[in-house]
Amino acid sequence: MGQLSHAELVDKKFVLFAEGCFGLFTSKIAASLVRYNGDRCVAVIDSRRAGQTVQDVLGYGGPIPIVSRVEHAMGLNPEVMIIGKGLHSADLPSAWKPHILAAVQNGLHLINSIHYRLADDPDIARAVREKGITVWETKDAPPVQLNRARVLDLDTWVIHTCGSDSNIGKKTAALQIWNEANRSGISTGFAATGQSGMLISGHGIAVDGVPGDFMAGAVEQVVMEAAAGNEWVVVEGQGSLNHIGFSGVALAILHGALPHALVFCHRLGADRTKVWETPIIPIPELIRMNEELSVFERPAKVAAVSVNSFGFSEEDYRREAEKLEADTGLPVVDPVREGGAARLVEILRAHQRENADRLTARRR
Repeated sequence: MGQLSHAELVDKKFVLFAEGCFGLFTSKIAASLVRYNGDRCVAVIDSRRAGQTVQDVLGYGGPIPIVSRVEHAMGLNPEVMIIGKGLHSADLPSAWKPHILAAVQNGLHLINSIHYRLADDPDIARAVREKGITVWETKDAPPVQLNRARVLDLDTWVIHTCGSDSNIGKKTAALQIWNEANRSGISTGFAATGQSGMLISGHGIAVDGVPGDFMAGAVEQVVMEAAAGNEWVVVEGQGSLNHIGFSGVALAILHGALPHALVFCHRLGADRTKVWETPIIPIPELIRMNEELSVFERPAKVAAVSVNSFGFSEEDYRREAEKLEADTGLPVVDPVREGGAARLVEILRAHQRENADRLTARRR
């Protein structure tokens, strides 16, 4: 069996593997793929949730079934299994290995979203060779160069979604802006910097798998590719400058993308980072930090605050959004709530007009 390209893999019907973790904030890759590529998702694997539907768990996605084992999804004719959970680890969880082997034995191609390379496990590697299936290791970095600030030479306007933590909606905000801008007649490219964005858009680089010196160059490469023929590029953010684990990736994206404008993302009501539980410093300070570090090559200002208000009633959302607007002096928008993406695009249009002169590209 011939090896499939990445574009061919993402175009096929798939089953999402999220064993023991399927949920909006506990398996963000799976949740994102259901939201944006749900028409190709035939099932989710999570034995804790077996018998439920995706709609039951996420509040969107419809009647996609959740099953306990790969074999229970095969009647729905999947062609690919996607690992729908990133890990804060370089190991392969022992409980996952039987599921992955079962997928290979059933002829499913694999898209791997974790840092551990499946080819490094001898049993999985042997089964892959015997079955002739394709494995896409999304964390494997393609050859990239050092950042050379070529983005400054583009006519394309660059927007970057930064934020206060991991897994708060930076990718979702970027995708919502991308979709709405194109719908409204602004030709817009999407620069994916992580595996979810890559799987949704079909291109990009998982920047956190790139050696440190080359991360900004990887972002530069993705932005240059996304800019071709487009008026705008939206660059997906990763981590945050205040994150003790992922600040380096956030800074590399900021300096590799060299954006004209920033959209600051925050999960409404959050006061500590997930997993690490470190306090989130005040949002106005984080906004100022991102703006100040952007001046390395080109100054960028935050045009709006994009919030994830999942679980908030409309009344509570409005109250908290108004409070955050007062604190920051910026418009606050949830791009997933009705009309939110359109409002963000209009704010960015106005920001582009108002800052056209100040944001003229400059080299040091």
